[in-house]
Amino acid sequence: MSVESIHQTRVAQAHAEVGQTEVSRPVALTLAAVFVTTIAAVPITQAWLDHSVLRVAPDTTATGATRVDGPSPIARVINGNRQVLAAIQRFTDRLDTDSLLARHLRPAVQSLLTQRLGSGNERVYTGRDDWLYYATDVQHVVGRGFLDTGQLARRAASGDSLSEAATPDPRPALLAFNDALARRGITLVLLPTPVKPSIHPQQLGVRASLAPVRNVSFAQFAEEMRAAGVLLFDPAPLLADLGAVGDPAYLARDTHWRPDAVAAVAQELARFLERETPLPEREPVSLDARLARVSNRGDIVGLLDLPAGWSPYPAETVEVRRILTADGRPWRPDPTADVLLLGDSFTNIFSLEAMGWGTAAGLAEQLSFVLGRPVDRLVQNANGAFATREALARELARGHDRLAGTRVVVYQFATRELTHGDWRLVDLDTRRAAPSSTVLTPEPGQVLRVQGRVRQLTRAPRPGTVPYRDHIISVDLVEIDTDGAGASDSEALVYLSSMEDNVWTAAASLVVGQTITLTLRPWAEVAPELDGITRTDLIEGNVVFAEPWWGELATPPP
Repeated sequence: MSVESIHQTRVAQAHAEVGQTEVSRPVALTLAAVFVTTIAAVPITQAWLDHSVLRVAPDTTATGATRVDGPSPIARVINGNRQVLAAIQRFTDRLDTDSLLARHLRPAVQSLLTQRLGSGNERVYTGRDDWLYYATDVQHVVGRGFLDTGQLARRAASGDSLSEAATPDPRPALLAFNDALARRGITLVLLPTPVKPSIHPQQLGVRASLAPVRNVSFAQFAEEMRAAGVLLFDPAPLLADLGAVGDPAYLARDTHWRPDAVAAVAQELARFLERETPLPEREPVSLDARLARVSNRGDIVGLLDLPAGWSPYPAETVEVRRILTADGRPWRPDPTADVLLLGDSFTNIFSLEAMGWGTAAGLAEQLSFVLGRPVDRLVQNANGAFATREALARELARGHDRLAGTRVVVYQFATRELTHGDWRLVDLDTRRAAPSSTVLTPEPGQVLRVQGRVRQLTRAPRPGTVPYRDHIISVDLVEIDTDGAGASDSEALVYLSSMEDNVWTAAASLVVGQTITLTLRPWAEVAPELDGITRTDLIEGNVVFAEPWWGELATPPP
């Protein structure tokens, strides 16, 4: 048998073993009994003890699907149907989070399954030595090829009345993005970041310790990108080598890489940039590196929905390399830099304080330190397939040219996005969009107390369903009454905190048509601390191109 045949056989074996879990018959029977009992108890107990969860707001329309305008009977029927579907979705979300059984029974059952049986749930796979894996990551690695024609067709047809289907094929979006940047003399470098089961399959019981384990379409994807002239820096071999010879490259109970892996990738990425797209000489920046220790339990632990304050998993402590300026201040992105890093939570980890792993030690910081030059950064935790490209496009449309002076754009995204992401096309038009003349535009230092009606808004995820503890929604606020000056035709784009530390805020319960009172201040003033938090943006209306406000509800909505 040839070396290549042996390699292919081991790859197939690794895929098969990562994608299966051995469960003994007693454990299987116990799990089945617990499942049946829990399912049967839910409707009976809920109906008897807690009727409040059955109440649903009359209008819960959120954005996602295109609204049908006009007074015609057909339009009214379609919009009414969408409101009903949105109400049903809201009911199921509330049942899943607010009911008595959700608050008490489910965490108790999960603690039993985790402590006694070592079992996860539909979002978490348990591995060896108390390692935890995000189920979506495992599904990406062992699932069908993301370029498989049948898989692409299935995902393209997966939309419903509440949300449009995803654009599943990453190639057109990335090629268009590369072309748009090239027209401005900017080089695009792709940084597809492997997920944990790709680098550490052995902790899931894979006997063939072959890493990295890839989705079967990745090789084709990388080949097509390179053939089209798109630079691709693949850190997977480096990360696999790190995991094989020393400490693990990834955190045991978190979805992300460890700080030493971040530093190693930054070092190799800098060499790649110097080799493939040399940057012009400039005065080096003076930066200092200081070591610090941080501890956290990891984002995957939160997905287990364990009882509050209890966990069988210890905190993990790591040493981070914090990057500081010459005067001792934490590193900051520089909008004048000729390197722009677009990234998701793999860029944010060790940088965004809300993630709980320290600050000033993320990928952008390490890259700036190694290059000895400033780096700009545009990052959001989730939806790496489009969120940062869309954020960049909106900056340009608002008249903020983040690409002015840029020579290289490094686009970092988790490889799971290739399977599960929405690869919609994004227009990098630098012409300033023209929001309505009635749009309320923030001025520096401005603070307003206003009352207004919610015309449209985005939805917050259910707590515990995503590996990110915080979330921000977008609200289109109309009929704004400013400081008691009377109703006007003003309109504003407002960002509100909708989830904090895996708990919905009052903003998560807002509905279309609701009148709210809140305090507004310019988003630009809080963006340095909050811009990396997962945010769901509006997609309809000229208000999406308006300068956003940061809002705080004055009183909880009824």
